[in-house]
Amino acid sequence: MLDYMKLMDVIAILGAMAWVPQIFTWVYKWLRRPIVSIFHDTESEVGYIKNGSAFNVRLSFLSRKKHALIDDIKLHLTDKNGALHTLNWIWYSETLYELLGPEGNATMAKQQNAIAINAYEDALIEKFVGFQSIEFIEERKRLSYQLQSYIEDQRTGGCLNVDQVKASKQYNDLVRHYKNCFQWKAGEYKCTLKVHIAETNQTIEHKFKFTLSDIEEDTLRKNLDVAKMAIDCEFIDPASPITSSWMWAKPSISSK
Repeated sequence: MLDYMKLMDVIAILGAMAWVPQIFTWVYKWLRRPIVSIFHDTESEVGYIKNGSAFNVRLSFLSRKKHALIDDIKLHLTDKNGALHTLNWIWYSETLYELLGPEGNATMAKQQNAIAINAYEDALIEKFVGFQSIEFIEERKRLSYQLQSYIEDQRTGGCLNVDQVKASKQYNDLVRHYKNCFQWKAGEYKCTLKVHIAETNQTIEHKFKFTLSDIEEDTLRKNLDVAKMAIDCEFIDPASPITSSWMWAKPSISSK
């Protein structure tokens, strides 16, 4: 009986040891960190729109050794004078399919808010990524609320006096917000993408640069007039036409 019990103990130990390699494999996979490579397109989009400064670029991500969940991307731009600007990841889109026809190509893409991107192991994924300033957006919300409250008080008291609204502090504070936050200048911009990996708390950097010409700066500055028209349309007269559209620059980008 005693020999039988010893035999069963040995069998139990051997059975437990059979799981050791598998357990080591699980622990190794859990502890290892992904190696993420980032690639950028050769052209970007620079704009100044309703939400202020905007920078859009097509990026590709390749994760080796392990999948990587990207939950945040920040873009730091340094202009020729050394001023640092930070834009936040706001949205991304991906191409679902492309149809080829005799009259041209039709592309179907899906755009969504920035939450996370799952970079699968050893699979190259491509996203069109948009960056804007959270600080600008939050301040615009605050100023817009003040202007809207002022206009509602006027309407409650009788009728809306457009000239009085345009002369008000609330209206001019919002217009001034666009003028004061315009950051685009002719010259070279040195850029650093900081990509955060959720599971490992890694921050991966990717650097590139682009240059804006004098003509491109002038083009982007015209959006200040469009912004004023957009404010009038949003708050004063929704039926008033916006006679111009937001204008963009498309500078080439290269590795730093």
